[in-house]
Amino acid sequence: MKNFLRKILPRFLFLYLKDIVRVVPIFLSYCYDFKRYFKHSASRKADYKGKLAAEIIMGYHVVEKGLTMPKTRYGFGKERIRKLCGKCKEYILKFGDSDSQVKHAVSVLREYVDFHEEVGYQLDADLLEDIFEVRNLIEIVNSKQIKTTRSEYFSNVRKPFKEFSNSRSSLRNYSKVDIPKEKIVDILDLCRNTPSACNRQAYRVNVYTEKSLIQKILKKQGGNRGFGHLANKLLIVTCDLNMYFNVSERNQAFIDGGIYAMNLLYSLHYHEVAACILNCSHTPKKDKELRKLCMINESEVFIAMIACGIPPEEFSIASSKKYELDRTVCYPEEE
Repeated sequence: MKNFLRKILPRFLFLYLKDIVRVVPIFLSYCYDFKRYFKHSASRKADYKGKLAAEIIMGYHVVEKGLTMPKTRYGFGKERIRKLCGKCKEYILKFGDSDSQVKHAVSVLREYVDFHEEVGYQLDADLLEDIFEVRNLIEIVNSKQIKTTRSEYFSNVRKPFKEFSNSRSSLRNYSKVDIPKEKIVDILDLCRNTPSACNRQAYRVNVYTEKSLIQKILKKQGGNRGFGHLANKLLIVTCDLNMYFNVSERNQAFIDGGIYAMNLLYSLHYHEVAACILNCSHTPKKDKELRKLCMINESEVFIAMIACGIPPEEFSIASSKKYELDRTVCYPEEE
């Protein structure tokens, strides 16, 4: 049929119809993605146990970050604290108090109060009331943010992989020590072993060294307040859509790019460079603005930004509670 149409139709019309045949399945596939995301994501309402837990995790992680900043601002995040208290209370009343993440969230709230008591800062009475109300609803665990030193943090980078992997965390505190270009080259060279679909290696990493440009980019990204100004280098991982061929690969760039980003984080840790991965979940408007500012090709999709630097002698790390293994692993054949 294809050869027949090629013979009887003018070339421009044949090519036009060929494009339509290609566009239709892509359009239908993105409609499928839209319907599924719209139906199941928490973008409309967190009316499901897992969605509410995700809101709580996001909420307490903001508090954890605030407690581990190079210079913690006293009384930070009052409205976020109130919202977190409300979500924890809603979860406990609806689903009980057994979720380890909810327990950790309440523990972080307690640490927030303890921190301000230690420095002699008086929190608002109504805020304390909200926190204590939630604390009385649940038996909380005793967890705190992690205080460590540079030598201790990097002490396992030459150990077996289990110890090495467990020792890596996002770090939001950097000294004024410059990361040599040679070290950046070594870090990126190690990342060349990253696997990708059919070994196409569509991932790219853009290295930014100019302080003023880094600050402009991070300001536009918006998720680095309190520590972004300390970043010595900024790495932006992208993936090139030119390397993918059909509709079934419409999300492969994010998979390949995500694998590369994790490998890059491991390589940074191995080379004793502290790093914090920052999301690139942009609206179309912000995507266009950042693409222009960062000088990223139109064919490339943003995967993540990574702020990095040499850590100071002493600093704190967010404890970032992980779910138990049975929460993230299933065996469908046994169900």
